[in-house]
Amino acid sequence: MGLLQRMRQDLRAGWASLRYGTAQAANRAMVETELLQLRRDVRKLDGRLGELSRDIGERAVELHERGVPTEQVLSDFEIARSAEQVQSLKLKRAKLLTEMEDAKTTV
Repeated sequence: MGLLQRMRQDLRAGWASLRYGTAQAANRAMVETELLQLRRDVRKLDGRLGELSRDIGERAVELHERGVPTEQVLSDFEIARSAEQVQSLKLKRAKLLTEMEDAKTTV
């Protein structure tokens, strides 16, 4: 094999290696971007969960201060609705965390 042929093969191998490395870097960047977006969404859900928990607590204290019996406090419409929203948000959060784990394993 001549020098020119070896140089041509080395050049082709170098280009192939460069393309592969570029594709890997682009893929990694896409995964990292997806993870950042998922983390942001989880933080938003955590904030909303905190707000709902605070609202439930404030409503329960307000009803208790008015002298409403505990059974009625627990069956209050606003508290029940907020508790349902909390459950829904927790399911969404769990789904996002699963997506994050899946994205991490594809790296």
